[in-house]
Amino acid sequence: MQKSLIITLILSIIVIIFAINNNAIVTIDLIFTQIEISEAIVIFVCVLLGAAIASIFSWIREMKLKKNIKQLNLKIDELNKNIINLEKVVGEKEEQIKLLYSKDEN
Repeated sequence: MQKSLIITLILSIIVIIFAINNNAIVTIDLIFTQIEISEAIVIFVCVLLGAAIASIFSWIREMKLKKNIKQLNLKIDELNKNIINLEKVVGEKEEQIKLLYSKDEN
């Protein structure tokens, strides 16, 4: 966690320095209008949008992984129940075998 925080801080500082060095006014042509705005603001908005999109994709991936983990845990529980049932059956069969051997000895 600390590594990602340090990397994020370093990248943020680089973006801030880059944005400050590019403070000229640019014209952005939107579909219905044109806006004159500082390059620094454009850079910050693009970085924020990129971070938001990356966060959304990361969240979606995390939800899929959690769902997969939940399904696998349910399967583990089911298999553990099967193991318990099979151990009971084996125990019963061992008792039956012991009874058969004790009858043969008499």
